[in-house]
Amino acid sequence: MSNGRAVVEKTTSRIPILRALWTQAVYAASRPRCFLFSQPFAIVWTLYAATYTVASCSDTLGKRYYAAAASTATFLATTTINVPLGIWKDVRFAQIFSHDRTAGTISHVATHAQTTASSKLTVASSPASFVITPSPRRMPKVVAGVFLARDAMTLFGSITLAPKAATYIPDSLTPNTHAKTAVSQLTMPVLTQLVATPVHLLGLDLYQRQHRGVTVSNRLAHIAPELGGATFARCLRILPAFGLGVLANQELRSLLHTAARGI
Repeated sequence: MSNGRAVVEKTTSRIPILRALWTQAVYAASRPRCFLFSQPFAIVWTLYAATYTVASCSDTLGKRYYAAAASTATFLATTTINVPLGIWKDVRFAQIFSHDRTAGTISHVATHAQTTASSKLTVASSPASFVITPSPRRMPKVVAGVFLARDAMTLFGSITLAPKAATYIPDSLTPNTHAKTAVSQLTMPVLTQLVATPVHLLGLDLYQRQHRGVTVSNRLAHIAPELGGATFARCLRILPAFGLGVLANQELRSLLHTAARGI
């Protein structure tokens, strides 16, 4: 969640990603209750809980009834649930965190203007009356399409490509099949972000700057300075989400299946 916020704040207000990550980490550690019961955390929890539930159920049913197409069925089912929820998460993050930054900036400017006016006219008024709450932006179809492509890349690399890539790891590196699966699952989702991150930043820029006349070259120049930090942040985010998370989910499913067969 902190990584997602850091990327959004970086693209909307130029806050350095490492500073934003540190601020959110300190907040989560110092106020864990507020962090766990916050709206952003609930959004992220809903996204991944639904994704893993659908992925596990479709994989189990696919292997039982049509093993030849189990991988494809799992990818399609997971994409169907993850993509709309992922787009919903990104839009809500953009609205929530862009709103926070915009409202804060407007409040600061308005307070300064009020102080100046009060010194001249000795008229007192509340700073809150100057705060303008921006209305949520609409979701253009092109933005939804860009986010769809980004999520499809991430899911393909994490769910479909990672298990297949494990079979190509040479025995000279490790002969253990379980170790090959772990290595592949920890690397493929991260490598996928090298392609998915530019698409993600393009989607955010399309959402934030919806006015006409912005050229493709201008958008690319706008997101280029953010690419390195955003890629680093998304790689950190994807490692526990679709790296460690998938491995933990596989182990939990194996334990549950073993327990079910013993009943």
